[in-house]
Amino acid sequence: MLTPRRVSQVLTAVAVLLVGLLGSIVPGQAAGVRAVEPASDPCYVWLEVSPGVFEYVNVCPDPDEDDSGEDGGTGGDGPRCDLTEEPYDEFCLGTKACRADIPSPLSEDKWPEHTRPSPDHIFTFVQCRVPGEEELYERWRWIEPYEGALPGLGWQALGRLETPPFTMSFSPAGLTYVGADTRYLLDGLGDGEIIGSVAGPLQATGTLSHVEIDPGDGSDTFDCNPDLRSTACEHVYLEMSHEQTAQDIDGHPGFAAQARLVYDVTFTMGGVEVNLPGVPDTLESPWNGTVVPVGEIQALVQNR
Repeated sequence: MLTPRRVSQVLTAVAVLLVGLLGSIVPGQAAGVRAVEPASDPCYVWLEVSPGVFEYVNVCPDPDEDDSGEDGGTGGDGPRCDLTEEPYDEFCLGTKACRADIPSPLSEDKWPEHTRPSPDHIFTFVQCRVPGEEELYERWRWIEPYEGALPGLGWQALGRLETPPFTMSFSPAGLTYVGADTRYLLDGLGDGEIIGSVAGPLQATGTLSHVEIDPGDGSDTFDCNPDLRSTACEHVYLEMSHEQTAQDIDGHPGFAAQARLVYDVTFTMGGVEVNLPGVPDTLESPWNGTVVPVGEIQALVQNR
């Protein structure tokens, strides 16, 4: 005969067993469907979806999607889904009407690169409205950017352009004079072209347009031709720098002159230039400069 204590122990063991069995079922599976263990399923990858938060993510397309796992929302007879309800009006995944976080909130170094369908795909969080269901479809997954996503990716591509770490100098070196032509020189500009890494299907290229110069004496900035060695970029200082707080490497006070590079930016997709409304078509480097000491030539007056 079972004592009350023994009955309690048996019921506890049964409860633990049920919790273990139910916990092995992948979320979203209906009763009676064979459980899938994510760790052994090639469709699932263990992913850090936010700092310190890991979960199994299904990277395979759903059965109602085409072979590529994508449906940009168009077909021979138009969209396969209803794109009339915001915000789920960006693209179709099969019959699901979807939106996506563009650019991806997940840094690219955390993407499951080994599962990437093509270089044009990006990995991001997708939300979809499913016909006949109240619950939203929400998943991290690969998508091929749709037309409306390109401006968002354009900002990402723009951010991948890196301007060169140039240095600035002046002539006459070391010390210039009030009323003299002071010429500015820049080193480290390269060939004038910078190319960023791809962001989905987009790539940004910057072509050096001009150089902005701030002489540091309170006068206006001005533009110079990017080839400062063949085309003079000059300024005339009208006062001495002995009261300035900035100092050169030898401790001489001078004007804190600065320069920055300005690039014209173009975007290409598959080698073809594209226009991205709302995305800047210029890029400015950080300011970089040098201290310019300015002295005065003393005139020698002789009595006759």
